Amino acid sequence: MGLLVLGDWVSQHPLFFGYSASQAYLPSERLSIAVSTTNGPTAAPGHSAHTIAQRIAAALTPDHPIPDFG
Repeated sequence: MGLLVLGDWVSQHPLFFGYSASQAYLPSERLSIAVSTTNGPTAAPGHSAHTIAQRIAAALTPDHPIPDFG
């Protein structure tokens, strides 16, 4: 299992066959965010679960945004 350290967050971002997920943990706040989505034929390109997780993090911990990756 591969994990990424993105700024203050420890995260994982599986993306395959129309499935997208983002799990992120902020140790300093003991906060976890988990989002998973499926992509239909008209879905926007990109990692939709990560974008949603970033928006949730911005609302809950504005001083600790989840950075973009790769």
